[in-house]
Amino acid sequence: MKIEKPEIHYNALDVLANQIVGMTLEYGEVNVDLVWDTIKRSYIYKDLTYEEFLNIINFLDSIKILIYDRENKKLIKTRKGLFYFLDNISMIPDEKSYDVYDITTGQKIGILHEEFVAKHGNPGTIFILRSLPWKIEKIEKKKIFVGLEKDFESAIPSWEGELLPVPLEVAQEAQEIKRDLLNFDELKNQELYFYPNKDNIYIEQYRDWFIIHSPFGSKINDALSRLISQILSEKYGIVVGIKTDPYRIMLKAGYVTKENIKEVIENIDLDNVENILEKAIVNTDLFLWKFSHVAKRFGVIRKDADYSKSTLRRILDHLIGTPVYKETLNELFIEKLDVKNLKMILKKIKERKIKVNIVDRENISPLAILGLEEYVSDVLISDKWREVLKLVKERIENTELIFVCMACGTKYKIKVKDYDEKFKCKKCGGQYFGVAKSEKDLEDEKKLNITAELLRNYGKKFVFIYAGKGISYLSAKFLLKKEYKNEDELLMNIIEYEKRGIKFAKR
Repeated sequence: MKIEKPEIHYNALDVLANQIVGMTLEYGEVNVDLVWDTIKRSYIYKDLTYEEFLNIINFLDSIKILIYDRENKKLIKTRKGLFYFLDNISMIPDEKSYDVYDITTGQKIGILHEEFVAKHGNPGTIFILRSLPWKIEKIEKKKIFVGLEKDFESAIPSWEGELLPVPLEVAQEAQEIKRDLLNFDELKNQELYFYPNKDNIYIEQYRDWFIIHSPFGSKINDALSRLISQILSEKYGIVVGIKTDPYRIMLKAGYVTKENIKEVIENIDLDNVENILEKAIVNTDLFLWKFSHVAKRFGVIRKDADYSKSTLRRILDHLIGTPVYKETLNELFIEKLDVKNLKMILKKIKERKIKVNIVDRENISPLAILGLEEYVSDVLISDKWREVLKLVKERIENTELIFVCMACGTKYKIKVKDYDEKFKCKKCGGQYFGVAKSEKDLEDEKKLNITAELLRNYGKKFVFIYAGKGISYLSAKFLLKKEYKNEDELLMNIIEYEKRGIKFAKR
């Protein structure tokens, strides 16, 4: 069993500022050289330069958290510094959450954590909550108003921010293990494309999606995807969509080829990685979210302050190049992007220890399907999937539902395959039936009324969809409104909703 190596934040500038202020409060006034000697005894600050140290002092002096007497080389405490220090005894940021409301009903349907909103919280973003896709319509202070969407394509799981990142070592070990799993149904025929391994990157294409098989873990893949996206955007003037997981990068881009992407990966300038990443992230909400935490730890804004994005952006614009800005970059490079190991991977690519390969086949591989099916609903119904669809159809058709006559209350248990739309109540002759999936559902009169309306409007198609595992009447309603080219496409959508329902039920 291996323990993940701890990530050490060397030269953390916000912590340094906090400790310098603490020394002024302890002594009233303190000699700059004494502070410098004390700090340099710490292993964490062994590489800190005197220039960086003075930059921190000058910045704290500029915002009146301490007074820097340059003539006598003294740091003097201030009243504002006392309030700052008491406000930041703990350097752990307070994480806020946003209430999510259905814009059509006004009902609260859940919450989203601040980090998720920072990454994805823009009008038009589609995400998964309560096993259904929702689109952000507007954000007002700490309230997010959303509307239901028709399908899951490109939707982001709302629990994404709660998942632990997969480190490089684990991702590479898992990639090697996949060799032993190639006889499993889901990976059948993978050997016709390539064998996954840690010394090769493979690039595949499906329509305008490019799947880059890169077993480098969550943070390195996030960083690499932003690098590639930024370079492609600058070189070809295009917008590039990004999706990543620990084992692959998925780019959505028009007007480029697999060869273009291969060329970009192989020719990234190692000395310019940080500069490219800075350009890629500085205008993102993720950067703004991290900046707000760092700014509070520096005393630039109060810890309990709750500024809008536009206000934070104006504050950020005035602090570019300051220790606050530099520390924000430093924390993102360590916590979210793992720039150190990214550069190690890029160096191996340049040395040809890791090779970049293009996969030229008409269809994409099973491994690519596993990654892309989360975002593209109609991605390749392969032979493997056709067998799965057949089994799902058989299971649904043999599922027993309870039909309740809404006139007299008589109940009938009928399998989906045996249901006849002309069926009448044997007791009263009624044809208006509510549908229940369990005895417990029979107690919910509202649900019975809604399912009765759906049954009357959609007939057996509703029965078939509603019989899916974990599919609610609300999910069934949205599936019914969609158009399908064929039965296979309908079944693929049912499977997707079943998967989402199971994930939600486990949470």
